[in-house]
Amino acid sequence: MGSKSKPTKLQGPKGTRDLYPTEVLKRRYIQNAWRDASLRCGFDEIEGPTFESTELYSVKSGDGILGELFQAFSGKGGKEGIEEILEAGRAKYALRPEFTPTLARMYAARAKELPKPCKWFTAGPYFRAERPQRGRLREFLQWNVDVIGDDGSADSRTLADIECIDCCVNLLDSVGFTPADMKLEIGDRRAIEGLALHAGLKPDQLQDFFEWLDGASKRSDETNQRLIDERGFPSELVSTLKEIEKRAVEAVQKGTELANAIGVEMSVIGDQQRLVRTYSALGLSTWCSPLSLSVVRGLAYYTGTVFEALADGERAVAGGGRYDNLIELMGGPPTPAVGFAMGDVVLGNLLEDKGLMPEGAELMEAAARPQVSIRPEAFVVPNGDADNESLVHTLVANLRRGVESDEWRSRDDRKPWQSDRYSVRPLHARVSYKSTRNLGKLRADAEKQHAKFFVEIHADNKVEVTNMDKRESITSDTHGSFHVDPSAPNYVGRVLSARC
Repeated sequence: MGSKSKPTKLQGPKGTRDLYPTEVLKRRYIQNAWRDASLRCGFDEIEGPTFESTELYSVKSGDGILGELFQAFSGKGGKEGIEEILEAGRAKYALRPEFTPTLARMYAARAKELPKPCKWFTAGPYFRAERPQRGRLREFLQWNVDVIGDDGSADSRTLADIECIDCCVNLLDSVGFTPADMKLEIGDRRAIEGLALHAGLKPDQLQDFFEWLDGASKRSDETNQRLIDERGFPSELVSTLKEIEKRAVEAVQKGTELANAIGVEMSVIGDQQRLVRTYSALGLSTWCSPLSLSVVRGLAYYTGTVFEALADGERAVAGGGRYDNLIELMGGPPTPAVGFAMGDVVLGNLLEDKGLMPEGAELMEAAARPQVSIRPEAFVVPNGDADNESLVHTLVANLRRGVESDEWRSRDDRKPWQSDRYSVRPLHARVSYKSTRNLGKLRADAEKQHAKFFVEIHADNKVEVTNMDKRESITSDTHGSFHVDPSAPNYVGRVLSARC
Protein backbone atom coordinates (compact mmCIF):
# COMPACT_ATOMS: atom_id res chain seq x y z
CA MET A 1 0.00 0.00 0.00
CA GLY A 2 1.25 3.47 -0.84
CA SER A 3 1.84 5.97 1.95
CA LYS A 4 -0.76 8.64 2.52
CA SER A 5 0.18 12.15 1.43
CA LYS A 6 0.75 14.65 4.22
CA PRO A 7 -2.21 17.06 4.65
CA THR A 8 -1.53 20.60 3.51
CA LYS A 9 -1.59 23.16 6.31
CA LEU A 10 -3.54 26.12 4.98
CA GLN A 11 -2.81 29.66 6.13
CA GLY A 12 -5.09 32.69 6.19
CA PRO A 13 -4.37 35.40 3.60
CA LYS A 14 -1.41 37.58 4.49
CA GLY A 15 -2.43 40.81 6.17
CA THR A 16 -5.73 39.48 7.57
CA ARG A 17 -6.77 38.30 11.03
CA ASP A 18 -8.44 35.17 12.38
CA LEU A 19 -10.55 36.44 15.26
CA TYR A 20 -11.45 33.90 17.95
CA PRO A 21 -14.13 34.69 20.59
CA THR A 22 -11.93 36.90 22.80
CA GLU A 23 -10.58 38.87 19.84
CA VAL A 24 -14.13 39.34 18.52
CA LEU A 25 -15.19 40.79 21.88
CA LYS A 26 -12.24 43.18 21.87
CA ARG A 27 -13.16 44.39 18.40
CA ARG A 28 -16.79 44.70 19.46
CA TYR A 29 -15.66 46.87 22.38
CA ILE A 30 -13.92 49.21 19.91
CA GLN A 31 -16.89 49.25 17.53
CA ASN A 32 -19.28 50.09 20.38
CA ALA A 33 -17.00 52.92 21.53
CA TRP A 34 -16.95 54.36 18.00
CA ARG A 35 -20.72 54.19 17.69
CA ASP A 36 -21.34 55.67 21.14
CA ALA A 37 -19.05 58.66 20.49
CA SER A 38 -20.72 59.28 17.11
CA LEU A 39 -24.24 59.21 18.52
CA ARG A 40 -23.40 61.36 21.54
CA CYS A 41 -22.02 63.99 19.15
CA GLY A 42 -25.16 63.99 17.01
CA PHE A 43 -24.00 62.01 13.96
CA ASP A 44 -26.38 59.75 12.02
CA GLU A 45 -25.26 56.30 10.87
CA ILE A 46 -25.03 55.43 7.18
CA GLU A 47 -23.66 52.47 5.24
CA GLY A 48 -22.36 51.90 1.72
CA PRO A 49 -21.23 48.93 -0.39
CA THR A 50 -17.96 47.15 0.37
CA PHE A 51 -16.94 47.43 -3.29
CA GLU A 52 -17.25 50.27 -5.77
CA SER A 53 -16.34 50.94 -9.39
CA THR A 54 -12.62 51.50 -9.88
CA GLU A 55 -13.56 54.73 -11.68
CA LEU A 56 -14.81 56.19 -8.40
CA TYR A 57 -11.35 55.88 -6.87
CA SER A 58 -9.43 57.03 -9.94
CA VAL A 59 -11.63 60.15 -10.23
CA LYS A 60 -10.75 61.08 -6.64
CA SER A 61 -7.08 60.07 -6.50
CA GLY A 62 -5.90 59.44 -10.06
CA ASP A 63 -4.98 56.15 -11.74
CA GLY A 64 -2.02 55.73 -9.36
CA ILE A 65 -4.44 54.58 -6.67
CA LEU A 66 -5.33 51.45 -8.68
CA GLY A 67 -2.09 49.74 -7.65
CA GLU A 68 -3.17 50.00 -4.01
CA LEU A 69 -6.57 48.36 -4.52
CA PHE A 70 -7.83 44.82 -4.38
CA GLN A 71 -9.59 44.85 -7.74
CA ALA A 72 -12.55 42.50 -8.11
CA PHE A 73 -13.18 40.00 -10.91
CA SER A 74 -16.16 37.64 -10.65
CA GLY A 75 -14.79 34.97 -12.98
CA LYS A 76 -18.10 34.71 -14.84
CA GLY A 77 -16.77 36.57 -17.84
CA GLY A 78 -14.33 33.78 -18.69
CA LYS A 79 -11.50 34.53 -21.08
CA GLU A 80 -13.34 37.49 -22.59
CA GLY A 81 -13.65 39.10 -19.18
CA ILE A 82 -9.94 38.68 -18.50
CA GLU A 83 -9.08 40.19 -21.88
CA GLU A 84 -11.30 43.20 -21.15
CA ILE A 85 -9.45 43.77 -17.85
CA LEU A 86 -6.07 43.50 -19.57
CA GLU A 87 -7.15 45.92 -22.28
CA ALA A 88 -8.57 48.48 -19.83
CA GLY A 89 -5.72 48.09 -17.34
CA ARG A 90 -8.22 47.70 -14.50
CA ALA A 91 -11.12 45.59 -13.31
CA LYS A 92 -14.58 47.11 -13.25
CA TYR A 93 -14.82 46.99 -9.46
CA ALA A 94 -12.53 47.20 -6.44
CA LEU A 95 -12.90 46.47 -2.73
CA ARG A 96 -13.13 49.77 -0.90
CA PRO A 97 -9.86 51.12 0.59
CA GLU A 98 -11.63 54.08 2.24
CA PHE A 99 -15.12 55.56 2.60
CA THR A 100 -14.82 59.20 1.52
CA PRO A 101 -15.44 58.55 -2.24
CA THR A 102 -18.56 56.51 -1.39
CA LEU A 103 -19.78 59.21 0.96
CA ALA A 104 -19.24 61.88 -1.71
CA ARG A 105 -21.11 59.78 -4.27
CA MET A 106 -24.00 59.15 -1.87
CA TYR A 107 -24.31 62.82 -0.94
CA ALA A 108 -24.10 63.97 -4.57
CA ALA A 109 -26.92 61.59 -5.52
CA ARG A 110 -29.40 63.23 -3.10
CA ALA A 111 -27.85 66.62 -2.41
CA LYS A 112 -31.06 68.60 -3.05
CA GLU A 113 -33.18 66.64 -0.58
CA LEU A 114 -30.69 66.16 2.25
CA PRO A 115 -30.53 68.44 5.30
CA LYS A 116 -27.67 70.91 5.61
CA PRO A 117 -25.41 70.05 7.15
CA CYS A 118 -25.43 66.26 7.11
CA LYS A 119 -23.55 64.72 10.01
CA TRP A 120 -22.80 61.12 9.09
CA PHE A 121 -20.73 58.27 10.48
CA THR A 122 -20.07 54.69 9.49
CA ALA A 123 -17.79 51.84 10.54
CA GLY A 124 -16.98 48.68 8.64
CA PRO A 125 -14.37 46.61 6.78
CA TYR A 126 -11.89 48.12 4.32
CA PHE A 127 -9.12 46.66 2.15
CA ARG A 128 -5.73 47.90 0.97
CA ALA A 129 -3.25 45.98 -1.17
CA GLU A 130 -0.15 47.07 0.72
CA ARG A 131 2.69 45.50 2.68
CA PRO A 132 1.42 44.38 6.11
CA GLN A 133 3.26 45.63 9.20
CA ARG A 134 2.46 46.42 12.83
CA GLY A 135 -0.58 48.69 12.85
CA ARG A 136 -1.22 48.23 9.13
CA LEU A 137 -3.10 45.27 7.63
CA ARG A 138 -4.71 44.51 4.29
CA GLU A 139 -8.14 44.05 5.87
CA PHE A 140 -9.22 46.25 8.76
CA LEU A 141 -12.12 48.11 10.32
CA GLN A 142 -12.38 51.86 9.95
CA TRP A 143 -14.57 54.50 11.59
CA ASN A 144 -15.50 57.49 9.44
CA VAL A 145 -17.06 60.73 10.72
CA ASP A 146 -18.04 63.61 8.40
CA VAL A 147 -19.91 66.91 8.33
CA ILE A 148 -21.11 67.71 4.81
CA GLY A 149 -22.80 70.87 3.61
CA ASP A 150 -22.08 73.66 6.09
CA ASP A 151 -23.07 77.07 4.70
CA GLY A 152 -19.48 78.02 3.81
CA SER A 153 -19.25 80.99 6.19
CA ALA A 154 -16.21 81.27 8.46
CA ASP A 155 -18.24 80.54 11.61
CA SER A 156 -20.04 77.59 10.03
CA ARG A 157 -16.78 76.21 8.70
CA THR A 158 -15.19 76.46 12.16
CA LEU A 159 -18.18 74.80 13.82
CA ALA A 160 -18.09 71.87 11.38
CA ASP A 161 -14.35 71.41 11.97
CA ILE A 162 -14.93 71.48 15.73
CA GLU A 163 -17.74 68.92 15.51
CA CYS A 164 -15.27 66.43 14.03
CA ILE A 165 -12.48 67.31 16.46
CA ASP A 166 -14.86 67.07 19.43
CA CYS A 167 -16.13 63.67 18.30
CA CYS A 168 -12.58 62.36 17.96
CA VAL A 169 -11.65 63.63 21.44
CA ASN A 170 -14.90 62.22 22.85
CA LEU A 171 -13.89 58.76 21.64
CA LEU A 172 -10.31 59.04 22.91
CA ASP A 173 -11.49 60.19 26.33
CA SER A 174 -14.20 57.53 26.57
CA VAL A 175 -11.73 54.64 26.11
CA GLY A 176 -9.34 56.04 28.71
CA PHE A 177 -6.72 58.05 26.85
CA THR A 178 -5.59 61.40 28.29
CA PRO A 179 -3.85 64.39 26.71
CA ALA A 180 -0.62 62.89 28.09
CA ASP A 181 -1.17 59.87 25.79
CA MET A 182 -2.55 61.61 22.74
CA LYS A 183 -2.46 65.00 21.02
CA LEU A 184 -4.48 66.34 18.12
CA GLU A 185 -2.03 68.12 15.86
CA ILE A 186 -4.11 70.65 13.92
CA GLY A 187 -2.93 72.57 10.89
CA ASP A 188 -4.34 74.26 7.82
CA ARG A 189 -3.06 73.53 4.32
CA ARG A 190 -3.80 77.11 3.25
CA ALA A 191 -1.92 78.49 6.25
CA ILE A 192 1.05 76.18 5.66
CA GLU A 193 1.08 77.13 1.99
CA GLY A 194 0.99 80.85 2.80
CA LEU A 195 3.68 80.59 5.47
CA ALA A 196 5.92 78.48 3.23
CA LEU A 197 5.69 81.09 0.47
CA HIS A 198 6.34 83.77 3.09
CA ALA A 199 9.49 81.83 4.06
CA GLY A 200 10.81 81.83 0.49
CA LEU A 201 9.32 78.76 -1.21
CA LYS A 202 8.40 79.18 -4.89
CA PRO A 203 4.78 78.53 -5.96
CA ASP A 204 5.78 75.70 -8.31
CA GLN A 205 7.49 73.91 -5.40
CA LEU A 206 4.39 73.70 -3.21
CA GLN A 207 3.17 70.20 -4.14
CA ASP A 208 6.70 68.82 -3.86
CA PHE A 209 7.02 70.54 -0.48
CA PHE A 210 3.74 69.06 0.80
CA GLU A 211 4.89 65.57 -0.19
CA TRP A 212 8.22 66.13 1.60
CA LEU A 213 6.51 67.56 4.69
CA ASP A 214 4.00 64.73 4.95
CA GLY A 215 6.79 62.21 5.58
CA ALA A 216 9.28 64.47 7.36
CA SER A 217 8.47 63.28 10.89
CA LYS A 218 9.36 59.70 9.92
CA ARG A 219 12.82 60.63 8.60
CA SER A 220 16.06 61.65 10.30
CA ASP A 221 17.16 65.30 10.35
CA GLU A 222 20.07 64.39 8.06
CA THR A 223 17.79 62.75 5.49
CA ASN A 224 15.35 65.65 5.60
CA GLN A 225 18.12 68.18 5.05
CA ARG A 226 19.52 66.17 2.15
CA LEU A 227 16.09 66.06 0.51
CA ILE A 228 15.66 69.81 1.05
CA ASP A 229 18.94 70.46 -0.72
CA GLU A 230 18.13 68.02 -3.55
CA ARG A 231 14.73 69.60 -4.17
CA GLY A 232 16.01 73.15 -4.09
CA PHE A 233 13.92 74.37 -1.16
CA PRO A 234 15.20 77.46 0.70
CA SER A 235 17.85 76.26 3.14
CA GLU A 236 16.23 78.08 6.10
CA LEU A 237 12.68 77.00 5.27
CA VAL A 238 12.29 74.37 7.99
CA SER A 239 13.91 76.42 10.76
CA THR A 240 11.73 79.40 9.80
CA LEU A 241 8.55 77.32 9.96
CA LYS A 242 9.58 75.79 13.30
CA GLU A 243 10.11 79.28 14.73
CA ILE A 244 6.68 80.38 13.45
CA GLU A 245 5.09 77.28 15.01
CA LYS A 246 6.82 77.99 18.33
CA ARG A 247 5.54 81.58 18.37
CA ALA A 248 2.02 80.34 17.55
CA VAL A 249 2.05 77.99 20.56
CA GLU A 250 3.27 80.78 22.84
CA ALA A 251 0.60 83.15 21.47
CA VAL A 252 -2.22 80.77 22.31
CA GLN A 253 -0.82 80.13 25.77
CA LYS A 254 -0.75 83.88 26.40
CA GLY A 255 -4.11 84.53 24.74
CA THR A 256 -2.70 86.84 22.05
CA GLU A 257 -3.57 86.95 18.36
CA LEU A 258 -1.82 84.42 16.12
CA ALA A 259 -1.27 86.82 13.23
CA ASN A 260 0.43 89.38 15.45
CA ALA A 261 2.60 86.77 17.13
CA ILE A 262 3.93 85.18 13.95
CA GLY A 263 4.31 88.47 12.07
CA VAL A 264 2.17 87.78 9.00
CA GLU A 265 -1.20 89.02 7.79
CA MET A 266 -3.26 86.22 6.26
CA SER A 267 -6.96 85.51 6.48
CA VAL A 268 -6.34 81.78 7.00
CA ILE A 269 -4.50 82.59 10.22
CA GLY A 270 -7.75 84.20 11.30
CA ASP A 271 -9.52 80.91 10.57
CA GLN A 272 -7.01 79.09 12.73
CA GLN A 273 -7.43 81.65 15.52
CA ARG A 274 -11.21 81.15 15.40
CA LEU A 275 -10.71 77.38 15.63
CA VAL A 276 -8.42 77.75 18.65
CA ARG A 277 -10.87 80.04 20.46
CA THR A 278 -13.75 77.64 19.86
CA TYR A 279 -12.08 74.44 21.00
CA SER A 280 -10.64 76.28 24.02
CA ALA A 281 -14.18 77.35 24.99
CA LEU A 282 -15.28 73.73 24.76
CA GLY A 283 -12.53 72.54 27.10
CA LEU A 284 -10.49 70.82 24.38
CA SER A 285 -7.33 72.93 24.51
CA THR A 286 -5.34 70.34 26.49
CA TRP A 287 -5.91 67.86 23.65
CA CYS A 288 -5.18 70.16 20.69
CA SER A 289 -2.19 71.96 19.20
CA PRO A 290 -2.80 75.64 18.29
CA LEU A 291 -1.04 75.50 14.89
CA SER A 292 0.91 72.50 13.62
CA LEU A 293 2.94 73.15 10.50
CA SER A 294 4.05 69.53 10.21
CA VAL A 295 0.60 68.02 9.55
CA VAL A 296 -0.59 68.42 5.96
CA ARG A 297 -2.06 64.95 5.21
CA GLY A 298 -0.72 63.44 2.02
CA LEU A 299 -3.92 63.36 -0.03
CA ALA A 300 -4.20 66.24 -2.44
CA TYR A 301 -7.96 66.70 -2.01
CA TYR A 302 -7.63 68.37 1.42
CA THR A 303 -8.37 72.08 1.14
CA GLY A 304 -8.11 73.64 4.61
CA THR A 305 -8.06 72.36 8.18
CA VAL A 306 -6.14 69.09 8.59
CA PHE A 307 -5.51 67.16 11.79
CA GLU A 308 -4.06 63.95 13.16
CA ALA A 309 -4.40 62.28 16.56
CA LEU A 310 -0.85 61.26 17.42
CA ALA A 311 0.06 58.84 20.21
CA ASP A 312 3.48 58.97 21.84
CA GLY A 313 4.39 61.77 19.45
CA GLU A 314 4.42 59.66 16.32
CA ARG A 315 1.74 56.99 15.84
CA ALA A 316 -1.26 58.37 13.95
CA VAL A 317 -4.46 56.95 15.46
CA ALA A 318 -6.81 59.13 13.41
CA GLY A 319 -6.55 61.73 10.68
CA GLY A 320 -8.64 63.89 8.43
CA GLY A 321 -9.47 67.39 7.33
CA ARG A 322 -11.50 69.65 5.10
CA TYR A 323 -12.24 68.56 1.52
CA ASP A 324 -14.43 71.27 0.03
CA ASN A 325 -14.11 70.25 -3.65
CA LEU A 326 -14.75 66.50 -3.58
CA ILE A 327 -18.58 66.44 -3.71
CA GLU A 328 -18.51 68.60 -6.83
CA LEU A 329 -15.87 66.30 -8.35
CA MET A 330 -18.30 63.41 -7.83
CA GLY A 331 -21.05 65.16 -9.78
CA GLY A 332 -22.76 67.02 -6.94
CA PRO A 333 -23.12 70.74 -6.27
CA PRO A 334 -20.25 72.73 -4.69
CA THR A 335 -20.36 71.49 -1.10
CA PRO A 336 -18.04 72.20 1.84
CA ALA A 337 -17.13 69.07 3.83
CA VAL A 338 -14.83 67.94 6.62
CA GLY A 339 -14.21 64.53 8.18
CA PHE A 340 -11.79 62.07 9.70
CA ALA A 341 -11.16 58.34 9.90
CA MET A 342 -9.77 55.98 12.55
CA GLY A 343 -8.72 52.36 12.06
CA ASP A 344 -9.14 49.59 14.62
CA VAL A 345 -5.62 48.12 14.25
CA VAL A 346 -3.51 50.96 15.67
CA LEU A 347 -6.22 51.84 18.19
CA GLY A 348 -6.43 48.24 19.40
CA ASN A 349 -2.64 47.99 19.72
CA LEU A 350 -2.51 51.19 21.78
CA LEU A 351 -5.31 50.09 24.09
CA GLU A 352 -3.45 46.84 24.71
CA ASP A 353 -0.08 48.60 25.19
CA LYS A 354 -1.49 51.03 27.76
CA GLY A 355 -3.59 48.52 29.69
CA LEU A 356 -6.85 50.05 28.48
CA MET A 357 -8.39 46.96 26.90
CA PRO A 358 -10.68 45.05 29.30
CA GLU A 359 -10.14 41.32 29.80
CA GLY A 360 -12.10 38.30 31.02
CA ALA A 361 -15.43 39.02 32.68
CA GLU A 362 -14.85 42.78 32.41
CA LEU A 363 -14.44 42.45 28.64
CA MET A 364 -17.70 40.51 28.36
CA GLU A 365 -19.57 43.11 30.38
CA ALA A 366 -17.96 46.07 28.58
CA ALA A 367 -18.75 44.63 25.14
CA ALA A 368 -22.38 43.99 26.18
CA ARG A 369 -23.09 47.34 27.84
CA PRO A 370 -26.16 49.29 26.67
CA GLN A 371 -25.52 51.51 23.67
CA VAL A 372 -26.03 55.26 23.58
CA SER A 373 -29.53 56.42 22.68
CA ILE A 374 -30.05 56.83 18.95
CA ARG A 375 -32.78 59.30 19.77
CA PRO A 376 -31.39 62.75 20.78
CA GLU A 377 -31.71 63.19 24.53
CA ALA A 378 -31.10 66.96 24.62
CA PHE A 379 -31.64 69.64 21.97
CA VAL A 380 -29.94 72.83 23.17
CA VAL A 381 -30.79 76.34 21.92
CA PRO A 382 -30.09 79.96 22.98
CA ASN A 383 -32.85 82.29 24.15
CA GLY A 384 -32.45 86.05 24.46
CA ASP A 385 -28.95 87.47 24.85
CA ALA A 386 -26.60 86.84 21.93
CA ASP A 387 -23.89 85.81 24.42
CA ASN A 388 -25.87 82.65 25.05
CA GLU A 389 -24.84 81.34 21.63
CA SER A 390 -21.38 80.33 22.86
CA LEU A 391 -22.89 78.80 26.01
CA VAL A 392 -24.94 76.48 23.80
CA HIS A 393 -21.86 74.78 22.38
CA THR A 394 -20.12 74.70 25.76
CA LEU A 395 -23.12 73.02 27.37
CA VAL A 396 -23.51 70.54 24.52
CA ALA A 397 -19.84 69.55 24.81
CA ASN A 398 -20.25 69.06 28.56
CA LEU A 399 -23.42 66.99 28.13
CA ARG A 400 -21.66 64.75 25.59
CA ARG A 401 -18.67 64.06 27.86
CA GLY A 402 -20.59 63.57 31.14
CA VAL A 403 -19.28 64.17 34.67
CA GLU A 404 -16.90 61.66 36.20
CA SER A 405 -17.62 60.63 39.80
CA ASP A 406 -15.29 61.63 42.63
CA GLU A 407 -15.16 58.04 43.86
CA TRP A 408 -14.00 56.73 40.46
CA ARG A 409 -11.43 59.51 40.02
CA SER A 410 -9.98 58.86 43.49
CA ARG A 411 -9.03 55.26 42.67
CA ASP A 412 -5.55 54.49 41.35
CA ASP A 413 -6.82 51.35 39.58
CA ARG A 414 -9.72 53.04 37.77
CA LYS A 415 -10.56 51.86 34.26
CA PRO A 416 -12.73 53.62 31.66
CA TRP A 417 -15.27 50.81 31.34
CA GLN A 418 -16.14 50.62 35.06
CA SER A 419 -19.81 51.17 35.86
CA ASP A 420 -19.22 53.87 38.48
CA ARG A 421 -17.15 56.11 36.19
CA TYR A 422 -19.85 58.77 35.77
CA SER A 423 -22.00 60.60 38.28
CA VAL A 424 -23.69 62.24 35.28
CA ARG A 425 -23.54 59.93 32.29
CA PRO A 426 -22.66 61.24 28.81
CA LEU A 427 -25.72 62.16 26.73
CA HIS A 428 -26.69 62.35 23.08
CA ALA A 429 -26.91 66.14 22.67
CA ARG A 430 -27.63 68.19 19.54
CA VAL A 431 -27.89 71.80 18.42
CA SER A 432 -29.77 73.47 15.58
CA TYR A 433 -27.79 74.57 12.54
CA LYS A 434 -30.56 76.85 11.32
CA SER A 435 -29.77 80.57 11.16
CA THR A 436 -33.04 81.48 12.88
CA ARG A 437 -33.24 82.21 16.61
CA ASN A 438 -37.03 82.06 16.64
CA LEU A 439 -37.92 79.69 19.47
CA GLY A 440 -40.95 78.31 17.67
CA LYS A 441 -38.87 77.31 14.65
CA LEU A 442 -36.12 75.89 16.86
CA ARG A 443 -38.67 73.85 18.76
CA ALA A 444 -39.99 72.55 15.43
CA ASP A 445 -36.43 71.56 14.50
CA ALA A 446 -36.14 69.66 17.79
CA GLU A 447 -39.42 67.87 17.06
CA LYS A 448 -38.26 66.96 13.56
CA GLN A 449 -35.17 65.34 15.07
CA HIS A 450 -37.32 63.57 17.72
CA ALA A 451 -35.46 65.07 20.68
CA LYS A 452 -36.56 63.97 24.15
CA PHE A 453 -35.82 67.28 25.89
CA PHE A 454 -35.73 70.88 24.64
CA VAL A 455 -33.10 72.89 26.55
CA GLU A 456 -33.18 76.72 26.46
CA ILE A 457 -30.26 78.79 27.74
CA HIS A 458 -31.30 82.20 29.06
CA ALA A 459 -29.31 85.13 30.42
CA ASP A 460 -27.20 84.60 33.56
CA ASN A 461 -26.70 80.92 32.67
CA LYS A 462 -30.29 80.03 33.54
CA VAL A 463 -31.52 76.92 31.74
CA GLU A 464 -35.12 75.84 31.15
CA VAL A 465 -36.05 72.29 30.17
CA THR A 466 -39.14 70.99 28.38
CA ASN A 467 -40.12 67.33 28.09
CA MET A 468 -40.98 67.10 24.38
CA ASP A 469 -43.10 63.95 24.72
CA LYS A 470 -45.28 65.28 27.53
CA ARG A 471 -45.13 68.95 26.47
CA GLU A 472 -44.39 70.00 30.02
CA SER A 473 -41.70 72.11 31.69
CA ILE A 474 -39.31 70.62 34.22
CA THR A 475 -38.10 72.76 37.11
CA SER A 476 -35.46 72.40 39.79
CA ASP A 477 -36.85 71.73 43.27
CA THR A 478 -34.37 74.14 44.86
CA HIS A 479 -33.54 76.71 42.19
CA GLY A 480 -36.45 76.72 39.74
CA SER A 481 -34.23 76.81 36.65
CA PHE A 482 -31.07 74.83 35.95
CA HIS A 483 -27.43 75.82 35.33
CA VAL A 484 -24.90 75.17 32.53
CA ASP A 485 -21.96 74.62 34.91
CA PRO A 486 -21.30 70.89 35.59
CA SER A 487 -20.03 71.76 39.09
CA ALA A 488 -23.29 73.51 40.05
CA PRO A 489 -25.73 71.54 42.26
CA ASN A 490 -28.51 72.30 39.79
CA TYR A 491 -26.51 71.40 36.67
CA VAL A 492 -28.97 70.64 33.90
CA GLY A 493 -27.08 67.50 32.93
CA ARG A 494 -28.05 65.86 36.20
CA VAL A 495 -31.77 66.06 35.61
CA LEU A 496 -31.41 65.02 31.98
CA SER A 497 -29.21 62.05 32.88
CA ALA A 498 -31.70 60.95 35.52
CA ARG A 499 -34.76 61.26 33.26
CA CYS A 500 -33.41 59.93 29.95
